[in-house]
Order: sequence, then C-alpha cells, then structure tokens
Amino acid sequence: MAQIHKLEVEVKAKCCAEKLYAVMTRDAPKLPKYAPQIVHDCQVVPGDCEVRVGSLFVWHYVQDDKPSGVKAKEKITAVDHKNMSLTYTVFEGDLKNDYASFATTLTTTPTQKDGSYNCLVNWSVQYEKANADVPDPTYFMKLLEDFTKEVDTNLLKEE
Repeated sequence: MAQIHKLEVEVKAKCCAEKLYAVMTRDAPKLPKYAPQIVHDCQVVPGDCEVRVGSLFVWHYVQDDKPSGVKAKEKITAVDHKNMSLTYTVFEGDLKNDYASFATTLTTTPTQKDGSYNCLVNWSVQYEKANADVPDPTYFMKLLEDFTKEVDTNLLKEE
C-alpha cells in the first residue's frame, strides 16, 4: 500500500490576509507581477475570476534545478473562501514524474496586528512518491516559502 507523506511550512506575512488570498484566487493571473522571480505565467480556467472546486490552474514557474522552468497543471479540489483555504491537486507536469500524487493546501489566517506581521500563511503538501528513491519535496517547500515572501513584499508596496 502506498504511503502518503506530508510537509508543511508557515510564513509570517506583513500584508493583509485578504489581499494575499485574493492574489492566490481571483487575481491569480496577476501572480507574475507579484512574484516575477518565481512565476512566469499563471492561467485559471475558466477565466471568470471565480475560483471554485474544479477550476484549473496552469503554472509556469522557476525551479532551481530546472533552468528552463517547469509547468504544472493543477485542479482545485477543495476551497473554503470564508476560511481562506485552497487545495490544488497536480494532474500534469514535472511533479508527476516523481510523485504518484501531489496536493498543495494554502491557508491564510489573519493575526492580531502586533506590528511585525498581519497574517500567517501555511502551505502543506501531501504526496505519494512514485518509488522509494524519490526524495521528499523539500525544494518545493522552499519554493513556496520564497514565493510567499516575494508576493508579500510586492503587495506591501501597493498598500
């Protein structure tokens, strides 16, 4: 029986939780503006600015060990706009080469404004390795952390 693994990373962000969540959902096609070092393109299908279960995300992004960039197609498999949570499940792309299943969950939580940060961004990844030789996707967790920090920095410039 296959074993499901889980990794998590939490980032303290200074921007408003609602703005960050909006960029990850209805404004996702603008992500190359907010994370130009990582995201080259993000398309959402259907393109009606409403992210819901069944919506598709097509990503073109930079990954350290792949200088030409990578592409991923993900389907939204869970969404909770009230609690600012979203789960993407990869169905096509480079990640499918190493992982039989790969799902990423984003949860954005407003915090008490104490001056140092305004929200907590939690990324969790659940995955099943294609075989025992495949490493844990720690590189992907670092990518999500760097991505969140870059989006946070650029959102703050607009406030």
